[in-house]
Amino acid sequence: MTAPDPFAEVRAEFVAGLGRRIETMRTALAQLEQGFRAEDAEALYRAAHSLTGTAASFGADGLAHVTGDLEDLARGWLDRRTSVPEEWRAAVAALKELEATAREYRATVASGSSRSSAARLAVVGELTSLISAAVDMREIFRGAIEKVQRVLDFRRASVVLVDESATHYYIQMLYDKARGGFLPGEAVFPVDQGLTGEAIRTGRPIRVDGLPGTEGILLQEGRRVSAMIVPLHVGDRVIGALNFGHEQEGHYTEEDLDWAVVLGRQIETSLYYSTLLSTIAQQREALAREHATVQGQRNQLEALIDASDAAIMMVGRDRKIAYANAEMARLVGIPREAVLGASVETVHRFLGGSFVDATALASQETVLSLDASLRDRVELTFPRRAVYQRVVAPVRESGGSLLGHIVLYRDVTHEVEVERAKSEFVSVASHELRTPMTSVKTSLSLLLAGAAGPRDASARELLEIAVRNADRMIRLINDLLDLSRLEAGRMEFQLEPVPLADGVAAGVETVAAFAQEQGVTVATEPPAEPQVVLGVRDRLVQVIVNLVSNAIKFSPRGGRVTVRWWSENGFAVTEVADQGAGIPADQLQAVFEPFRQLDSSTTREHGGAGLGLAISQGIVDALGGKLWAESVLGAGSRFFVRLPLAPEQPARSAAT
Repeated sequence: MTAPDPFAEVRAEFVAGLGRRIETMRTALAQLEQGFRAEDAEALYRAAHSLTGTAASFGADGLAHVTGDLEDLARGWLDRRTSVPEEWRAAVAALKELEATAREYRATVASGSSRSSAARLAVVGELTSLISAAVDMREIFRGAIEKVQRVLDFRRASVVLVDESATHYYIQMLYDKARGGFLPGEAVFPVDQGLTGEAIRTGRPIRVDGLPGTEGILLQEGRRVSAMIVPLHVGDRVIGALNFGHEQEGHYTEEDLDWAVVLGRQIETSLYYSTLLSTIAQQREALAREHATVQGQRNQLEALIDASDAAIMMVGRDRKIAYANAEMARLVGIPREAVLGASVETVHRFLGGSFVDATALASQETVLSLDASLRDRVELTFPRRAVYQRVVAPVRESGGSLLGHIVLYRDVTHEVEVERAKSEFVSVASHELRTPMTSVKTSLSLLLAGAAGPRDASARELLEIAVRNADRMIRLINDLLDLSRLEAGRMEFQLEPVPLADGVAAGVETVAAFAQEQGVTVATEPPAEPQVVLGVRDRLVQVIVNLVSNAIKFSPRGGRVTVRWWSENGFAVTEVADQGAGIPADQLQAVFEPFRQLDSSTTREHGGAGLGLAISQGIVDALGGKLWAESVLGAGSRFFVRLPLAPEQPARSAAT
């Protein structure tokens, strides 16, 4: 067994008190801005001196370095009995740096596998995509809660919205993990009461460690719970709040609240564009219904569209441009007056030359001819090279009749660069970690083998635990490297004919020891005719290993995992079936997301970071195939891999 950390309790107290110490220094600096007073400089010096020593004792070098600067400044002021403005500004900058360093330190101490920085960065990136991928407000809230539960542990989450009178708020979306997911919520509460009302009134996020539970938007009555409330803004108005509740008292940290605020900002951005697109559609319907107020409605629509930083145009059923903002005219490259009233074909003629992928415009032309929508990313070279989120969506009147389409291009170059930087960081960090971890494992293995002399039973047990955990860390590092290569398109594939039976046999052999340890039988059912796919042998084996080991992991002791394959319309289909508990229907797509497992107890019980299925799907997609899952609760799950069959090789004629 691993020994507990003897300083865990003291370290936790240190982390919990960081905010109080920083607030003491902030107050002292604010007083010193008004003029030098020895008692204020003394308070700053003592707080910085104490934090410097404590941080150094815990190995928090970043904290110790910044507070050391503040300590030196305060000591100089005390010696000279004065403070100069330049030094005061340096102290303010140092305090800001200290706040950021403290936030990072709290995250390092508090983070676990389900709250890792990589996982949280991934969720922020996915929430960013909601800005254009979802137009309906309820769809935004539902998608956000589903994604956020990967990085924030909660029993219950809700989104509340303020009514038109601004005197009450009501539950728009309610999720309860213990009650099976999303629930109907119809309760209404006064804004001038309760913590949620306070967050809405003040516009400031709130974290509470010991809140009496209720049957409202929190948890069970009679229990003290943890809660975080983040107000949601659209413009300068608070329209509601995002609530998280956990059954454990004191569960959330300041770092959790920081992340909740970041996630709330992403949701606010999505709401802005949701409101924008919804209002445009409503205004367009009003124009069609009320000809007497055309000019007034048109002015409102112009102001709304022109206020956006996205390029937007409305295309009528007659395929004429009903309206376009200045950003769209700049994107097309002709005056706005020339865009208005022009045909789609004319606009596309100017726009077409800007696409890096010449075929990307064809999909837009197709959607505008149908009652359909399109959401994707495209790269343009004019007026500058940039990546755009493209949305083409139908606009309808109240009766459901199609009025036309809205076309939106939003510059997401920065988001793409952030995603790329995240991927590069994961790749570089993984590369840097792999070599020392391999060295650590080698050294531990040599010690275990007796290289430094015999070891007693307790020492051998500790070494075996260390070797197993080193293996686990190396596997995680390799998975992160594979995932970053796939996301960046840097994983090379030299396709060749691969006998499927060989790949399955190699994969099953790799996990044979794990299956025996778990008490699970793995059986294969090959077809009568051999199947040869077009792929890469090692990557095919990697997919089989991931799927079969996953099936073993979630099978009961004494269970059976079956692997069978067959040909179907020019493809070979491989099925991996288990006898586990199954996967809920609304989670069948989510299991393929990085860092995703069905709940936090899955990680604790079975281990793993939730990367295997994401990597497997990336490999199968790159090989021109498809990976999907089917399941019935209580009756197990089945994962399918479809890969193209290799073309038949012509038989060589016998030598004459």
